[in-house]
Amino acid sequence: MKEIPLSTCERESVISAISRGVRHDNRAFLEVRHIKVSFGKDYGSCTVTLGQTRVLAQVTCEVVEPRPSRPNEGKISIAVHLSPMAAPHFEAGRGIDLVDELQQVLDRNIKESRCLDVESLCIMAEESVWQFRVDVTVLNHAGNLGDACNIAAVAALRHFNRPDVSVEEDGRVTVHTLEEREPIPTYMKKVPVCLTYAFFVIDGRTHMLLDPSEKEERVMSGKLVVGLNPHGEITSLVFPGRVLLDRKDIMMCIKNAFQIAKGFAEMVQRLVDEDLEKRKALVKADGYTKNLSSDITYSRHLAKEKIRTENRFKFEVPNESDEEVSSSVGGPDEEIKMEEEDRDEDENEDANESGGDSDILSRIQSIRQFTLGESSTSKPMETDSGSEEEDVKDKLTGDDLL
Repeated sequence: MKEIPLSTCERESVISAISRGVRHDNRAFLEVRHIKVSFGKDYGSCTVTLGQTRVLAQVTCEVVEPRPSRPNEGKISIAVHLSPMAAPHFEAGRGIDLVDELQQVLDRNIKESRCLDVESLCIMAEESVWQFRVDVTVLNHAGNLGDACNIAAVAALRHFNRPDVSVEEDGRVTVHTLEEREPIPTYMKKVPVCLTYAFFVIDGRTHMLLDPSEKEERVMSGKLVVGLNPHGEITSLVFPGRVLLDRKDIMMCIKNAFQIAKGFAEMVQRLVDEDLEKRKALVKADGYTKNLSSDITYSRHLAKEKIRTENRFKFEVPNESDEEVSSSVGGPDEEIKMEEEDRDEDENEDANESGGDSDILSRIQSIRQFTLGESSTSKPMETDSGSEEEDVKDKLTGDDLL
């Protein structure tokens, strides 16, 4: 199925909004959508939600022979999968340019950056090494697949724990299960980050946007994918587009990427460490049953969280003077109402006190009836004097109360 082109109204709406400094989802030009990272029940299984873009990454491993040119280094292979489930115009088994672009971004940012210590994957030099395979599957395409795929692949590699092995004297390699031996965590030297900037040329002026959505990607003139790590090293620069950029625009993108990369890397490390600590404490993983939701439910959740945070940090200080407050509160009619309310409260307190005395008398009467053997249907005690309490004290003795 071919991709349905945008209508002229939609295209003009996006372009006119950007020319006025506004995006259709009310974000700033250099603002990233909400990121959510969740892990499955197995090691190395991770899903990333970037706005409404969803990506699943799964890491597996096997024992293979090393390359003759690098006998003491392991192997890493990355594969990107697009299916009609992600978008209607994606066809299964048919290669498109988007797959090649994502494959190029991930290979440069993860494999060629040497973020993973491949020498630690060696079991026996020139004999056997570990080969990691990262399968990245796009679940929903809502723009900026490069950043979402990169975060998912890096988090899955960081979260993956490979099984332990033992080497016999004859060179045979035995792979132990997770129940037999504790797995070995994956060591990453650096956490690579990928950021995508979209460019729009409107009336001879270039506008730069971070984290473009699906509609913005279909209207943009070009984009720049910056790959770097929090140590300030650029791992890749991919520029698939038809627009000419000045040097100052590229430097501006790189400077902004350096400011955001550290936060992204710390977020991935923190989330992975928290999940691994829970697994060490024998806390059962929930998987994806509680994390995946529909687009409508997720949008409502984001709106509620935004309203909650805005109300939490909103403080209102009254600027009215004392005279205005006294005039608005202390009017003559309101003073009369306040006096009447105070009088009603006093009457209620007196009624409660009298009710308490009557309760005491009824309890004493019930005790006397019980001791004298009177039935519960007998008549109440009659008193001639004005004070019922004094008559009760004269008629009852200590033996009656026992």
